[in-house]
Amino acid sequence: MQSNERAEVIAGTKPLNELTEVIPVIEEILRIEKREFESGRVVVRKTVTERDEVAEVLLRQQDLIVERVPVGRAVSEAPQTRQDGDTLIVPILEEVLVVEKRLMLKEELHIRKHSSERIEQRNVRLRTEHVEIEQTGRMSSAEQMIPKKEMPA
Repeated sequence: MQSNERAEVIAGTKPLNELTEVIPVIEEILRIEKREFESGRVVVRKTVTERDEVAEVLLRQQDLIVERVPVGRAVSEAPQTRQDGDTLIVPILEEVLVVEKRLMLKEELHIRKHSSERIEQRNVRLRTEHVEIEQTGRMSSAEQMIPKKEMPA
């Protein structure tokens, strides 16, 4: 179309002058693609070290000390077990045949508790893991633009 000519199109009529001009209408569309590319690599190394350590543990041990105490006297009935401080006294009875039968306290068991403590050492193996990461094959930005694999949008 020339600059001094005008094209007018009215629905159902022809233009004033017989010149018909087509005006193209352009539309842009957007197409998106994704590309996967490798930008570098890493190497991971894991090592395990072991060390021996001494573990100290406090252990408690309890022993009983039994002392036999002869009594040798007659009783009319069995004495009860009793506590005297840290000593448990357990009566031991025996029947003795005499012209008449009597209950005789033969002996008592005096039982005390004795506690002791000691420290024991044990070798214990402990492990520690160490990780080292090394990046290899780092690509330049121009190389990163080369597609590795195309994926649809």
